[in-house]
Amino acid sequence: MEFPTTLWHWYGQAEYKRVLAVCEAIEGLTFLAMSASAQEDAIPSCRACETWSVKMLPLNDALTVCGSVMPAQVRNQLQRIWEMCNELPETVFDCGIRQMFEHEAWQPLRDAAELTLALLEVDQLAAFLEELEVDCRKEVWGLKR
Repeated sequence: MEFPTTLWHWYGQAEYKRVLAVCEAIEGLTFLAMSASAQEDAIPSCRACETWSVKMLPLNDALTVCGSVMPAQVRNQLQRIWEMCNELPETVFDCGIRQMFEHEAWQPLRDAAELTLALLEVDQLAAFLEELEVDCRKEVWGLKR
């Protein structure tokens, strides 16, 4: 089954927490797949803290919330990226280093994030992600962005 079909099925079954977790993970994966300069532009200060809390932790959240019901290939790849995030050396994950994303240790993570986005078939979902996230956030948390 294609992943967009899975996501729409969850949405149709009011599995809003799952859909929200995936939307937030896609946002994190999109960031992780960016070039170093694009990552630096996206997070102007405290890069390590924001990357970890806003871009990486949602990957683990998605695994926790819906990993057991994700297609195995997607789950395994997402788990691999989460492990790669945890294995980044402290020397390249430091808010004090202005160009931390330029270290070579980030490139395998970029490549893996790009592969995962392809497995999720994000190109088929891109036009709907923001609306899905807002709708699901409202249902799960009673909030709008």
